[in-house]
Amino acid sequence: MFPLSDHYIYDALNINPAFAGSHDALSATILCRNQWVGFDDAPKNQMLSLHTPFNNDKVGLGLLIENNSIGIFKETNIIANYAYRIELRNGKLALGLGFGATVYHSAWNELVATDPGGDTQLPNNATSSVLPAFSLGAYYYTSKYFVGFSLPLFLGHDLNESTGKYRISARLSGYNYFLSGGYNLNLSTHITLIPSLLLKYHAGNRVQADYTAQVSLHDKVWIGAGYRSRNTIIAILQYQLNYQIRMGYSCDFETGTLREYNNGSHEIMLNYTFRYKRVVKGPRQF
Repeated sequence: MFPLSDHYIYDALNINPAFAGSHDALSATILCRNQWVGFDDAPKNQMLSLHTPFNNDKVGLGLLIENNSIGIFKETNIIANYAYRIELRNGKLALGLGFGATVYHSAWNELVATDPGGDTQLPNNATSSVLPAFSLGAYYYTSKYFVGFSLPLFLGHDLNESTGKYRISARLSGYNYFLSGGYNLNLSTHITLIPSLLLKYHAGNRVQADYTAQVSLHDKVWIGAGYRSRNTIIAILQYQLNYQIRMGYSCDFETGTLREYNNGSHEIMLNYTFRYKRVVKGPRQF
């Protein structure tokens, strides 16, 4: 399973390992998302990311811990991230690698068969598997724009239905490809428009696109709206309490048939930047 996030502009470590160190300081982010609230066994996601520049800013190091669940299936990703950063023109180009492990847990014993006599094909025990995980990515950013491309967690993990365990697969058709970009457009001294785009491609699905536009007011408040293909409207609010603390909230509303069965998807974000290594004019836009 691959979780969604409306706040990928500010913290993209879960989709791109090359993002490590891009805040130019030690940065910690907590993110929690509840998908389709009110829908039984709907997806839930909790994430902790830590990353910092290292070795005179030539290297970015990061740690990502993620818990994802949907129904009886749960997984935990523990990923270390490494990014090599190169000064290029007016910005930085980072090439990143993520490596770690994914822990899968399937609670088959919690399934209830609808047949009166039960279903002999259903496993009657819980199973767990630990498998390696790798990510690749590139990220280029300046003070005005960013572009990223990545293959997050590209090793496939297929479920063996006969044993209830997962096994590694390395098919190109199973990879997820992510392409992201955004731009800072100064409308006035204190107002900035930040349009952005996130494209997600998997060979077995249609291309999914997130179109988002945020307005920054005095580098303190960000108000945004977006549209995710497949009938989702996104509302985003972020507030920079001071140079260290940034808070965010977003809500997704379905416009298709699913809107009748849930109360939207809700996501909260909290970021703490421990210190700046140099004098800065204001908080980062991304």
